[in-house]
Amino acid sequence: MRVIKGQAKFKNRRTVVVGKDVEIRARRFVIATGSVPALPPIPGLDEGPYLTNESVFDLTELPGRLIIIGAGPIGLEMAQAFRRLGSEVTVLEAAMPLAKDDPECAAIVLDQLEREGVVVRSGVKVARVKHASGSVAVTFEGADGEETVEGGRLLVATGRKPTTDGLDLEAARIKYDRLGIRVNKKLKTANGRVYAIGDVAAGQLQFTHAANYHAGLVIRNALFRLPVKVNNGVVPWVTYTDPELAQTGLTEAQARKRGIKIRILRWPYHDNDRAQAERETHGHIKVIVNSKGKIVGTTIVGAQAGELIAMWTLAIAQGLNVRSLTGIILPYPTLSEIGKRAAIDYFTPSLTSPWVRRMITWLRIFG
Repeated sequence: MRVIKGQAKFKNRRTVVVGKDVEIRARRFVIATGSVPALPPIPGLDEGPYLTNESVFDLTELPGRLIIIGAGPIGLEMAQAFRRLGSEVTVLEAAMPLAKDDPECAAIVLDQLEREGVVVRSGVKVARVKHASGSVAVTFEGADGEETVEGGRLLVATGRKPTTDGLDLEAARIKYDRLGIRVNKKLKTANGRVYAIGDVAAGQLQFTHAANYHAGLVIRNALFRLPVKVNNGVVPWVTYTDPELAQTGLTEAQARKRGIKIRILRWPYHDNDRAQAERETHGHIKVIVNSKGKIVGTTIVGAQAGELIAMWTLAIAQGLNVRSLTGIILPYPTLSEIGKRAAIDYFTPSLTSPWVRRMITWLRIFG
C-alpha cells in the first residue's frame, strides 16, 4: 500500500491530482473525507474563542461555567462530563434535546442530568454571542423573552457538515450539496467510478461505525462485484451519558408514522439481579415488534446499553421474530437477561386467554 500525503482533487472523471506533481488514474475511487463541526450563523460567534467537539479536549483548565449550544448526543455527553468534573453547565437547544431518540427513554437521561445540576433550556433561539476578556455572554430568546447567560467558555455542539471543499467534484461530475455527496444504495456517486462513504455521504448516519460498515460494502462491491445495499435501519447509535441511551431500528414514533401495527415490550433494570448487585437499577429496555412479533426497533436506556444493543441489532438485521429471543440461553446473572425478559413478555397475554386455559385443562386429563 502506498500513502501519499497532500491535498487531493479531481482532474476529471477518472483522475485525481495530489499536490502539483502526482496524478492518479484508477478504475475506482473512494471519497472518505469525513466532516467538520457545523457552526450556526450566530452574530458574534466568530469574534472570539469557542470550543467544538474537536478542540474541547485541548483544554488545560476546567471552566468554572460552561455554556453549550446544542443538546444532541455530543452536547449532553460533554455537559454531564464537565458537570461531574465541577463546572456549572448550561445547555441551550432550539428544538428538543436528543430529538432523534425515543422521547420516553431520552427523558430518563434528561432527568438524570437535571438531578446532577445540568441546566437544559430547550425551545430557545440563540440571538447573539458577546466575547469579553476571559468570559462569554450568550443571549437567547425563549418563551419569557430575551435572556442572557454568562460563562467562562462556550462549546458549540450543533452537528457536523461534510468535508467537500477543495475536491473539485464538478470536474469528476459528482453531484453534491450542503448535506454531502449524493450516493445511491451502493454508495456510488453520480460518477459510477467513485464511491463516497462515511460522514461525507449525504443521507447517511454520521458515526464511526457507520463509516466502517460503508467501507465493507464498498470493498465487496468494488473488488468482488458482489451486490450490496446500504441499510441505515441496522446501524445502531449510542449516547454515552450515564445512563447510556442506545437505539437500533425504528423508534415507536417512526414505526407508527409508517403505519406499522405494533406492540411495545418493556422490562426494567430494577428487576434484574445483576443490576441490583451493581446498583445500576435505573432504566429499561423498550422493544418494538409488529403484529406478527417481528422485531422492528429497540431502545435501551441504562447501564451498558451500548453493549446490550448489539444482540438487538443482529435480530433486526436478520429479520428475527421475538420468539427467537425467548429461546436463547443467557448466562446468569447478566444484564442481557433484561432483553430476554422483555421478549418473554410478548407471550404473557396469551397465557391468560380462556382458550389456552382450556387446552391446559384438557391436557391434564392425559397426566
